[in-house]
Amino acid sequence: MATAELQLSELIEEEFLKCKICFELYKSPRILPCLHTYCEQCLEKLLEKGKGTICCPECRTEAHIQGRVSNIKTNFYIKGLLDLFESKRNKEAVCSVCQSCSDTLIQLPTLVCSFDTEDEYKINITGIANFENGDIVIADKDNSVVKQFRPNGKTVGNTSVSEECCPCSVTVCGDTVYFSSRAKLYKITVDSNIIQINNLRGSQTSYPIASYKGKYIAVSEGTLCTLSLYDSKGSLVDRVRPHGYCGGKFMFLAVNSREEFIVTDCVKKCIVVFTKTGEIINVCASTGSAKFVPFSVCVDQRDNIYAVESGRILQLSPNGEFQRVFVDFKDETFRPKLITADVFGHLIVTDKGGSIRVYKIKTFSIKMIE
Repeated sequence: MATAELQLSELIEEEFLKCKICFELYKSPRILPCLHTYCEQCLEKLLEKGKGTICCPECRTEAHIQGRVSNIKTNFYIKGLLDLFESKRNKEAVCSVCQSCSDTLIQLPTLVCSFDTEDEYKINITGIANFENGDIVIADKDNSVVKQFRPNGKTVGNTSVSEECCPCSVTVCGDTVYFSSRAKLYKITVDSNIIQINNLRGSQTSYPIASYKGKYIAVSEGTLCTLSLYDSKGSLVDRVRPHGYCGGKFMFLAVNSREEFIVTDCVKKCIVVFTKTGEIINVCASTGSAKFVPFSVCVDQRDNIYAVESGRILQLSPNGEFQRVFVDFKDETFRPKLITADVFGHLIVTDKGGSIRVYKIKTFSIKMIE
């Protein structure tokens, strides 16, 4: 059985993971409109620069390229499978749920749609969250507005905010939008009124926020290395600090289904996972590379952790252990900034230029070969 599975593994690698031009494993796989995939550098050689076209070497379909070959969509299925086979060769792939069985659950991203959030003004997205129905809400700090979109990019509505309380971070608690501005916490009522519900502790320049099951809003308090929890009316519910943790600066945060907190520390350059009682579960400070600068974080329905880090999206286990690079944007103009996940298995990513990409997280169970 093991021999047969190994042969199947080799067959998959040979038939699906090797470029039909260079006959090597794909490097930066790009998918043409005809759905055939090739290495980016191989397509560069086929590009007729005068016409801006590429003739597919398999089906002979002519594809019109907008600008550079690097603008052609990445084939994330192939990219994910390449990552999986690399993990298999290194014998590092483990089940993302139980971490003990011989089967591996692997999540592969599929780009569902992308859209721009700007209109006539250049925007600065400083916060992103989503409603239970999948709608996306963003905070545009520079234009003092909170915007709501359908997952397909259709605008639902905009709420203008005065410059005195321009929105920074944003979250949805229940069916109400909350945002932080300087050292204050606000909510937006159903009739689009802005109401301040509390003053926040300390004197941080920004206060990232997140919510937990409609019960409270968690506020990251920077150099205090604490989280303050407020109910929908702004009353303090609790205050959480990981035991013995100090000398850092808490930034972005998420709360998983087990009511555990995932926070990025921009001073210590790590991701901290801890319980509501302050017990530290794990501190992730490296992916094996020299540089590790985590930024925005979120969790999916399985409590897997996703983090924006140096032009990449990383996937961590629910306990905060680094698993793999989920999406790498190093060959693209899209530079990830903020991230959130909805209940329908979508990963929503913003970039620094105001664009949003929506990915579908698809889970596969694959038996690993020893």
